[in-house]
Amino acid sequence: MSYEAWGDGDDSMDGWVTNERAEELFIAGAQACREMMARFVEQGGNPEIAQSIRANWHPGWGDDPGRLQGDIPKDCWSC
Repeated sequence: MSYEAWGDGDDSMDGWVTNERAEELFIAGAQACREMMARFVEQGGNPEIAQSIRANWHPGWGDDPGRLQGDIPKDCWSC
């Protein structure tokens, strides 16, 4: 089915994200989420569980990027 059927007839790529960039953003989001959970648990007084959270990574997402250093990104486009 053509894009014209959906009203998307122009060939502009404005606003589109490549698959590679979407994958980078997903991994950055997963890393940030993992770190947010670990910091929350650590702040509650359980550093062992926090370390366990940081040690978990799905191998299908590629290499583990490691512990997030610094501040957690404020939005999905700031990574």
